[in-house]
Formats: sequence, C-alpha cells, structure tokens
Amino acid sequence: MSTSLLPKSNFVSVVLLLVVIASLYLVFFSEDTEKNRTSLLTINSTNKYASEIGVGSNDKTIATAWQWESPTNTDKEISSSIFSEKAVYSALQRVRLDSQNNVIVDHEALIALNATLDDSRLQLDEQALSELQLIIKQGLPGNAGDDVAKIVTDYYHYLAASKEFNAIYEADYSTAEVIENTIEDHEANYRELIALRELYLGNDTANKLFSTSDANAAYMFDMLKIAQASNLSNEEKQQQSAEIIERHSQQTTPISNWNQRHTDFLASKKNILSASIDDEEKQMQLTELMHQHFNSEELAHISHLQLDKP
Repeated sequence: MSTSLLPKSNFVSVVLLLVVIASLYLVFFSEDTEKNRTSLLTINSTNKYASEIGVGSNDKTIATAWQWESPTNTDKEISSSIFSEKAVYSALQRVRLDSQNNVIVDHEALIALNATLDDSRLQLDEQALSELQLIIKQGLPGNAGDDVAKIVTDYYHYLAASKEFNAIYEADYSTAEVIENTIEDHEANYRELIALRELYLGNDTANKLFSTSDANAAYMFDMLKIAQASNLSNEEKQQQSAEIIERHSQQTTPISNWNQRHTDFLASKKNILSASIDDEEKQMQLTELMHQHFNSEELAHISHLQLDKP
C-alpha cells in the first residue's frame, strides 16, 4: 500500500477511493495471496524439500522443524488421502516458530494459510480435514503440530463463512449503492468481518493473524476521512496524514521502535553519502551501518527496503 500524502480531494477521487475500499474489503485485505498460492491438491504439489527452497539457515520455521520419518501405521492411514505430505509441507513451510517451537501467528502465517486454503477448487469434508490434520501432526509432533492443525482447520471453516458473508454483501449492495455508502458504513461492514474472524478463530488468533490487514484498513479509512474533512486546511490535512503514515509504518513493520530507529539510520546514512570517499568505501560503510542498527532477523523482514543501497 502506498503511503504517499493524499492531495486535496474532490468528489470523483473520493468515490474512486471508496470503490477501492469496497474491493479490498471483499478480498479481506490479504496481500500477496496469488503470487504465493500453493495448492494442497496432490496433482498441483511442488514437492520441494527444505534444501531446495529459500529458507534461511537461521530461520526457525515449519520447514526446519518438519520430520519426514513417518510411522508405518500413519502412512497407511493417509495412503488414500487427496493430500500429499510434500504438498502440505510446501504450502506451510514458511510459517515461523519461536525458540520453544510455538507457532508464531502473524501476517506471514496468514499469507501461508491463504496460499494453502483459499482455492475455490478445494472442497473439504470433515474426513478430508481430519486427514489434513493427521499429515500436519505427523510432520510436526507435539504442540506445534496440534496448534497448526487447529488453526488450519479453523481457518478453512472461516474462509467458507467469509465467502458467504461476501456473497450477502454483494447481493445487498449494487455498485451505485457501494459508492453512495459513507466511510462509516464501510467501517461497520469491516467490523462485522472482524467479528466473523473472531467467531471462527478466537479473538487472540484472529487479532494476531490480521494485525497487518487491520492496520491497512484503519490507514485507508483514516486517510479518507482526512481527505473528506472540509473543516481542515491543506496544511492540517498534511500534518494529520503524516501522523497516520507514521503510525501505520510502526504497526506494519515487525520491528520494535521501527520509526525512531529508521530515522536514526537514515541520518547516519546521509552523513556517509555526503562524505568524500569513493563508492566502494561508501557501500562498505552503509552495509556496516545497516547491521549496526538492525539484527539479521529484523533485516530479513525489511530486505525489500534495500537500506544499504546508496
């Protein structure tokens, strides 16, 4: 999502933004689902092992904890399953675990769940879900497997309910009515979706899974309100927009005290870039500076920012 400041709005731009809200609302604010999609169906499995995928050696994930040695009796139980163990592993491999092997429920886990289950071709009955749970628990013995199996099952049921929710929403509102709805109307609809998540996933799991999605939604609602605020001057709108952008950045970047640390880093980076040294030395100092401000795990989350790029 772009975090550039909104210019002074007119009726047309507000209408277009409301349509964007409605569209994003209907897909649950889930980023990167299509490009990360991995079907659980055996015929579509990618069948990749940990050594063949880009999982960092220092990352503790399902990929590094998965146990491929399967008890013979369990193999027989799932021999007729529509799932492949390798396909299940491939779909869930990037879900992270903490030092105690507890599942880290976050936006990365949400992306994995969507890539795994959000497929219209995937129609699972209770027996199929039980087989899926068995494969997960077989690959991840202990609490981690139990937790992942429960979350996957609950999320599948949630997806089915959310599709019904969307169908009702689409049936109740024409495109013209969606445009005429106020920001408050869209916020109310989004709160209903949040309640649906909590019903199927539980408050704690739902809040952790959708923390980034909720922050993105709040960002758009807040920015639209500012754009429509006729009682604010352009300067006031810019100031309030900047505050919203800063808050959104902090909420969606999984690094403690991100905004202040990033600001400090940029100040030091500016000094290096303005120094009278050759390009090779600048690059070395920038890379060193980056590692001084952020550890390896943090840098993995923000690698797309290319902080050490001149």
